[in-house]
Amino acid sequence: MAELKAFEKQFLRDGVIGEERLRQVKADAEVSDRFSGDVLVEQGLADAEAVYQSLARYCELRYVTLDAVEIAESVLRKVPARFATHYRCVPIEERNGTLVVAVSDPMNPHLMDDMRQVLKQRVEAVVTTPKAIKKAIRQYYGVGADTMEKMLGQQGGGDGAGSTTIAQRESATLDDESIDASIVKFVNELILEAVKSSATDIHIEPFEEELRVRFRIDGILHAIPTPARIQGFQAALVSRVKIMANLNIAEKRLPQDGKIIATLGDESYDLRVSILPTPYGETVNLRVLTRSNAFLTLPELGFREEDMAQFNGFIRRPHGILLVTGPTGSGKTTTLYAVLSNLNDLERKIITIEDPVEYQLPGITQMQVHGQIGFDFAIGLRSILRHDPDILLVGEIRDYETAEMAVRSSLTGHLVLSTLHTNDAAGAVTRLLDMGVEPFLISSTMIAAIAQRLLRRNCVACAQPVEHDATLLKAEFGAAASSTADATFRAGAGCAACRNTGYRGRSAIYEMLPFTPEVKTLTVERATSLDIKQLALQQGMRTLRQAGWLRVRAGTTTVDEVLRVTADADMLLSDEAN
Repeated sequence: MAELKAFEKQFLRDGVIGEERLRQVKADAEVSDRFSGDVLVEQGLADAEAVYQSLARYCELRYVTLDAVEIAESVLRKVPARFATHYRCVPIEERNGTLVVAVSDPMNPHLMDDMRQVLKQRVEAVVTTPKAIKKAIRQYYGVGADTMEKMLGQQGGGDGAGSTTIAQRESATLDDESIDASIVKFVNELILEAVKSSATDIHIEPFEEELRVRFRIDGILHAIPTPARIQGFQAALVSRVKIMANLNIAEKRLPQDGKIIATLGDESYDLRVSILPTPYGETVNLRVLTRSNAFLTLPELGFREEDMAQFNGFIRRPHGILLVTGPTGSGKTTTLYAVLSNLNDLERKIITIEDPVEYQLPGITQMQVHGQIGFDFAIGLRSILRHDPDILLVGEIRDYETAEMAVRSSLTGHLVLSTLHTNDAAGAVTRLLDMGVEPFLISSTMIAAIAQRLLRRNCVACAQPVEHDATLLKAEFGAAASSTADATFRAGAGCAACRNTGYRGRSAIYEMLPFTPEVKTLTVERATSLDIKQLALQQGMRTLRQAGWLRVRAGTTTVDEVLRVTADADMLLSDEAN
């Protein structure tokens, strides 16, 4: 086996790894022509910081942690984004005329000479990890900054600052062939960054002084660093999205909706596109739908084991209506898709009508409404019944016609699944009554109404024990001291893995209201949703906040998160309920 190199012997001296494993890693690195330190990290045999601290010691250079460094704007201007991306370096400070630059490849013999020649000043190198370099470039220069600089150079924009007028923004369209390829690359980089960040939405929003880009991650919007001059390419960016979604690029006065199918690695994504006109140009929303999300099981979505028996009883009924309620973005459709995946077999005919079809489900007939040609939910439901389905999924009940057809379908022996926009489960009755559905039809057809919310989960990498004030728990959850004795309260402190939010990932909480004979009686009597909810609580229903409280007790989320998500729900709790 080949002799260890000098810097690899430094790994041994610093105790980064044992000699036998290092020699195996060296062999693997030589096969792929890679730096053995990176292979060490990739195989999980050593921490990246330990590897690069050892490398810095070998090169007699200082090691820096970029998260602990604040980089001034004047220093960043010393190194163009294209240069930083190409050489994988970040300037961190300037001292006595010497520019201090963080690099991850200090043994590159040409790197420092190239830097000094291009930057035309003295340069001092310090060492950090490749991941830290990549993160800093994205944070300080913005997503796609090198591509934006290239476009500015092609357009003759130089490096000057300043805002652009609406007319100037409209001039930078895809008709300019010199920036066409760069715009394509920039939009692709933006989508790729959203996928890597586990974002569910990309918002591109024009304002008078800026073009703002935000990602919705775990239900919360985060501003994404982008190059300051991106505003000048607003029209070109919108035109590129329209082309990808097969929309009319000449139409800028009316809203447009479309869809993009993207494949990144082994994963396929559906990007739902919505474009709206504003006084400062068109604003774009791309909903990122991962096809694998459709096949989550009910326990994976957040159903507790003791709730599964009751829920399985609902979905195994031969006919009736099951409604999932909640605001936009609360995961209602994903829950219904999980139900369909559970029920999908050769013995059942399942048809869905949606707006739009969010996920393709093998073995299930799916239709999409088209308002432009008059094909809506009600018309679709009339046609579906001629195909003798066992189970129907109606994307959303929005009006009397759709509600009436759903009721009629359930009365003729079909299981109907749908969604409704209400704050809680009991509100489904009031909403259907407001639409004009007769109360005796509601009581005859409804199986259950299930309210749903998505809670952010504590980041497992930085979650730590916390304490809560007993008075707060009593006021918000009705929690007696005895109910908190065995609780495990935890909260995320914030780290790189969770973007310093303390949360990473989400799970659902549910409020399940079965239509018992007593609930049906109140429905026929046109009782208020509050009366129905009080009765359901007496019969053992767990509210959204109570469901959230169980997650707090288990240490999977925080009090603040539960209060945020359930703020619109009517809390009727008692000590006994906890």
